Amino acid sequence: MLDARAETLKGGAVYDVIPKGFFGIWHVTSKMQSSNNPRIFNKLSVDIWNLSGGGNVLILENSMTGAKSSIQIESDLDKLDGKTLKFNRRKEKKEGKYTFVEKESPEFVLDGNIFRGFDTFIIEKYENNKLISKDIVKYIVIGQKISGER
Repeated sequence: MLDARAETLKGGAVYDVIPKGFFGIWHVTSKMQSSNNPRIFNKLSVDIWNLSGGGNVLILENSMTGAKSSIQIESDLDKLDGKTLKFNRRKEKKEGKYTFVEKESPEFVLDGNIFRGFDTFIIEKYENNKLISKDIVKYIVIGQKISGER
């Protein structure tokens, strides 16, 4: 299963400042669209997210798992649209002789009280700097706002 401990993430975004419409409490459903190894990933998950922050920092708290992440967003002024949240996460950890690299790249588009998009998650396993496995999953993600700014 996936590790849900809090961590700081860095990523890119398609807006200068996080659209305030993303801030609030969301009911979020993620459904597996495709995977090269579906037995290790959840096929369906339902969570409650609290999105807050300001400027270029997004704080995501998952009340179902207790996870909390602070995501520093770097703006891409060429694609300013005020409705898209996109970032990349990379985490590396050692377990014995193996190194695991987790990569995640969610992209969500806001439409009123709903956001829709995709989340691609990749787990690479290395031994002696040689890739020995790569597991990939892509989720369809839909969030419905429970409360917060519009």
